[in-house]
Amino acid sequence: MKKMMGLIVSIALLAGMLVGCTETPKAGSSGSTNPASSETGSPKSANSEPEAKEWPRTYVDALGRQVVLEKKPERIALLFFRNFEHLFLLGESPIAATDINVLEEWESLAPYKNNEIADLGSIANPNIEKLLALDPDLIIAVSSRYESYGGKLDQIAPVVTVDSNENNWQGALREYGKILGKERKAEDEIARLENYIVESSAQLEAYRDKTFSVTMLADNQYWAFTTQFIFDKDNGLGLNPPNQYVDMSSKGEQISLERLTVIDPDYMFVADLGGSSEKLKGYLQELEKDAVWNSLQSVKNNHMFPLDSSIAAGGPLAIELGVKTIVENVLSQ
Repeated sequence: MKKMMGLIVSIALLAGMLVGCTETPKAGSSGSTNPASSETGSPKSANSEPEAKEWPRTYVDALGRQVVLEKKPERIALLFFRNFEHLFLLGESPIAATDINVLEEWESLAPYKNNEIADLGSIANPNIEKLLALDPDLIIAVSSRYESYGGKLDQIAPVVTVDSNENNWQGALREYGKILGKERKAEDEIARLENYIVESSAQLEAYRDKTFSVTMLADNQYWAFTTQFIFDKDNGLGLNPPNQYVDMSSKGEQISLERLTVIDPDYMFVADLGGSSEKLKGYLQELEKDAVWNSLQSVKNNHMFPLDSSIAAGGPLAIELGVKTIVENVLSQ
């Protein structure tokens, strides 16, 4: 489970990329986008600037390499599942990716689960032969894993490494905008989501005297999270954590069920630590039999609600869905 924490909680969330110069047309992508934020579904304002079209362009990736993007990437192989959201939000889709099981498990990615994306296996051990056969013009890899691939990726296509910061989805989206030549689209989506968070925070004004927590569940494990968009007073919903919550300067920590009874928030949102909504259902069914769990005031008052497990990834689509889930559930009481 500590390894899973390393993947879900602490791995990096983006920085930049590159591409080669193949003329192979885009394939394997449905091109579907989130209907609420697609380029065609939401008209641009009269003041919107056109997307940058200059190619080639030079870009510095997460390892400090200056790479020349000869043309817009069309056949992207994604070796970092947390970056799905940024590509989709900008109207793009990879032709292949690792860990594509999240397309089925995460509600935030439901609109894209039928995209034609080849399964490359796991991020730790991607299928190199399959990747070669797919002939990508860009490979995106996590900087911390780049060396472990032993230079094999570079023999297939240009490789761009990305870092991750789950508390900076705006910066990550901007970097993808640079790579894809969609800087304006990235800024429009950032403004849209930031405005949505502000409006949603105002809807929760009557609940400023209540306390909230985010609990990630695993096999007999409980993790108290300090999810930024929920608790941040300046850039999030600004909800109050309980007085005896975990250190808010950290990302969270593992706690016992007994400690959870001491924290005892008015409202509690739960998700699966490993990223599976199905597993979350199983954990909650087992906890229905637990007297200590049932003593929590959030459980007794029906103020305990599930969050889509994508919330652990901290991407823009997960945040948008998380905000919607929180507002709808709290206001329904």
